[in-house]
Amino acid sequence: MSSNKQIVQNYFESQGTDYSRLLADDVELVEWVDNGPASGVQTHGKAAYVANRGSRSYETKIVRMTEENDVVLVEGIARGAKKEGGYWRVQFCDIFELKNGKIQRLSAFGVGVQDAA
Repeated sequence: MSSNKQIVQNYFESQGTDYSRLLADDVELVEWVDNGPASGVQTHGKAAYVANRGSRSYETKIVRMTEENDVVLVEGIARGAKKEGGYWRVQFCDIFELKNGKIQRLSAFGVGVQDAA
């Protein structure tokens, strides 16, 4: 696995629990754009990302990672609990732009899929 893919893999391994990995040295995250149908949120900087995402607990499963130059594309499925009960699932495609071994920008695209029981 390339170093860029490993950085992105590490990001996903810590996502959804706490943001200690996000705040680590290999994640700069200058800009985050959530292009989901309901959001369209654009934030700048790690602190804004954490404030926008909160500390919700959820799981992600990476289906495929593709890399060209300093761009890593990740396809996968995320699943978490709804506040009102039940679960949500989203099929996503995230685009990570890296520079000098650090995540600089994340564009997130997601589509809700049927609720899991």
